Amino acid sequence: MLWFSGFSLLLLAACSACRPVLYPNAHYKKVGPEQAEKDIQTAIEMARSGGLDATPASHRTLAKSATKTAANTGVSAAVGVASGSAGAGTAIGAAGNGLGFLIDWMFVKKAPDPVFKRHVELTLSQQGYQVLGWK
Repeated sequence: MLWFSGFSLLLLAACSACRPVLYPNAHYKKVGPEQAEKDIQTAIEMARSGGLDATPASHRTLAKSATKTAANTGVSAAVGVASGSAGAGTAIGAAGNGLGFLIDWMFVKKAPDPVFKRHVELTLSQQGYQVLGWK
């Protein structure tokens, strides 16, 4: 079941690529898209260095739940082995839990954590950018 925990964390890490989309205002046109991308990256790094996490709280909760369920399934399997009947029930339960978490992940909002997002937006706005949203 450790593979499932690792797989869940890998899937959740893929969500952290959400980035701000900038409105092409006068400042954006003046500096150009290459500099704007550098400024976005700098703002993201500043938020992270300030201790903020881009991962949405809902994803962190989901990862904890996946780990807990994987551990519970492992304990169930150990009890089944000790009693001599570790078979299909544990495997089916584990597969069901894995599918449930995958479906949850697919439908959980993938926007960054609100505080992280606001930090990046404020940093960019202080430089003259206007954030339209996140994609």
